[in-house]
Amino acid sequence: MLRFRLSPFVSFVESHLIPGVVQHGVFHRLTGEVLEPSERIRALLHAATMGNCISLNDKNLTSFGQEGAQLEQIFKKDFLIEIDSDPLTPFLGQHVIRPLQNPALMYQAKGGEISLVHTSMAHRVYSPATNDLPKITEEPVPPLSAEIFKLADGKKTLVEITNLLLVNDHTDFHQSLREAIDFLTAPERQLVKFTRQLEDMDNPFKPFNCVPRSFYHSSRWDASSRPETPELQRDFHLHGIEDSSWEFDQIEPTLNHAFRFSSEVLGGFDYGARFCQVAMRPEVLPQLPDLVTLRVLEVGGGTGSFARSFIQQAKQLDHAHGVKLDYYILDLSPVLMECQKELLGDLLPAANHFHQDATEFNIPERTFDLIIANEVIADFPVAEIHRRSGESSTAQPRTLNSKVWEGSGADYLKRYDLEDEGSPDHYLINAGAFRFIERAWQHLSPGGTLIITEYGAEHRYPAQSFHLNHEEYSIHFGHLKRCAAKVGFSSRLLALSDFLGVDDKVLVLNGREERILCLNHILRKYGLSIPYSVISKSEFDCRFREIVEDLEMTGLSFSPLYRAFYYGPRMDDFMALILNKPFI
Repeated sequence: MLRFRLSPFVSFVESHLIPGVVQHGVFHRLTGEVLEPSERIRALLHAATMGNCISLNDKNLTSFGQEGAQLEQIFKKDFLIEIDSDPLTPFLGQHVIRPLQNPALMYQAKGGEISLVHTSMAHRVYSPATNDLPKITEEPVPPLSAEIFKLADGKKTLVEITNLLLVNDHTDFHQSLREAIDFLTAPERQLVKFTRQLEDMDNPFKPFNCVPRSFYHSSRWDASSRPETPELQRDFHLHGIEDSSWEFDQIEPTLNHAFRFSSEVLGGFDYGARFCQVAMRPEVLPQLPDLVTLRVLEVGGGTGSFARSFIQQAKQLDHAHGVKLDYYILDLSPVLMECQKELLGDLLPAANHFHQDATEFNIPERTFDLIIANEVIADFPVAEIHRRSGESSTAQPRTLNSKVWEGSGADYLKRYDLEDEGSPDHYLINAGAFRFIERAWQHLSPGGTLIITEYGAEHRYPAQSFHLNHEEYSIHFGHLKRCAAKVGFSSRLLALSDFLGVDDKVLVLNGREERILCLNHILRKYGLSIPYSVISKSEFDCRFREIVEDLEMTGLSFSPLYRAFYYGPRMDDFMALILNKPFI
């Protein structure tokens, strides 16, 4: 019978993002590998953390039944090791890498001391309360740890790094090496990982580039005390947004916010300007050549940065198209409306702002040639549909009988022909988005265009995003197309990156809010800062290369945009739905 102990490099993590649910995991700090063991095996591993050894033979493994496969993975991935073995030995021949998902930075100040700047890699809090940024730790780095961190470029194994650093073969070195590795791989740091894999090193979502940690949620909007507004999404936008900058910098960055500055990703334009260029093409806006004035309604105006860029770009296009712009914004959030009015005071009169719910908006005696709903419909309400108890999903695969489907969204199935063969027994539909499309139809002029952008997929049912401070759901674009067809629209569905003509090969700064937070902690000491936005490598080098080289900064990395590890949401998750109303 063999005796095992838990590797000292194994830690436990939890996710508390889903209300009322705790997800448990265990991970290896040297590899980034995460396992989600059953409750029984997790209890076994927890017992091992108390110094208890585990004795197992083939008979014991058999007694675990199907859970035996989990145990096999635990042994295979060196979570449990033989009691007398060195936990570091299996990794001596593996390559050492700085994980891309770690925002930590090491730099050498003018006095010569080497410092490490990082947030906690032991946990992360989503939707932080206003002005409650993650704590920044700046600490000195032991010399050997600093050297290993600098050399951890993925090209060298631990043995090769050791040979480079081992100038004299003295007895204390191996103990010093172990202490250096312990410092670098502590749960709150996770500065290096180990891997045998040499390909795909710049993929930020490989285990060796991850930093597993516990996830918590700080502030989720709760409308249960407001019975007069039963829809959580509507109530949040009326009362829950307190600070527009905080909301878009820290809680819910949008693509427009992430690309609100000119970027080579968008051909040298910012998001709103690039959107304007594309929207005013004949294949998107076919009635444009016949217009004297282009009447535009933006639904959900955010901070107003999209509108400002769109309007300014449209003015430059006036000479080419010979058409004037008349721009309006409709929004539900009083805080965001004030922000929009302040930013756009020199461009839009107050009368061009409408305070309404987009799912039921009504602007009498006004029609528009172009309505834009950019990154907003995920906030609209959803409705639930379930198969009536006792009905089999295989017995009635294509029926629309009301006796089979129940729930608040059941009526939409027949109205828009939404049911799919093999529909699950329980799912959600984007009911608010359907209502919005109908309202938009009523407010579009003949030949008018509605452009909807949001995250989702053509054949995937809505799913909630639990990391936000309010309820929000992905979009089933296939359902939206069917709704639009029933209303009378012709439609075209594109990936948003194709719609905007994104150059996804441009190298951009890796990391999200924490990366910028750590970077600014250092830059502000020298009178510099970087905004919460996407920044390309060439743009970064132009502004910060000199200071980065002077400080011998280690930890910065850049990857192509298609790797999808930059500030803001993943571009590849977003689609653009272009709906055209017939001329007659």
